[in-house]
Amino acid sequence: MGLFDPLVLFSEVHGAVLKDGNPVAGAEVVQKVVWSDNADEIPLQHAVTDPKGAFQFPVITRRSVLLQLLPHQPVMVQKIVIRYGGAEYEAWRHTKEDYELNSELDGRPLSLVCELSRQPDFEGTHYGICKAK
Repeated sequence: MGLFDPLVLFSEVHGAVLKDGNPVAGAEVVQKVVWSDNADEIPLQHAVTDPKGAFQFPVITRRSVLLQLLPHQPVMVQKIVIRYGGAEYEAWRHTKEDYELNSELDGRPLSLVCELSRQPDFEGTHYGICKAK
């Protein structure tokens, strides 16, 4: 990573929301990342699923030459929740410990399938109802 490269706090996300294997249109998907003492520093991101159940979020980055010069352990808490039919589902919870793009899934793009009828569980280092494609 170069001195002036952006710090990736949450890689770009593409996903689909399903219920019993069928696409869910109109679900609200909320993304949050915390990387400092100020939990509200980065505003929540919102998306609504389309008729195919698809949603996406752009990459979230910050710039800091100082952080790239000083030795430290980055820690970003990533969360995605889905709100649908009066219920809230824990879709994705992950602790990202570097600033590399797509490191959440060991270099693969962050592409998720979120099944509302699934119980939240661990898949590798992330937790929730979403599984990597």
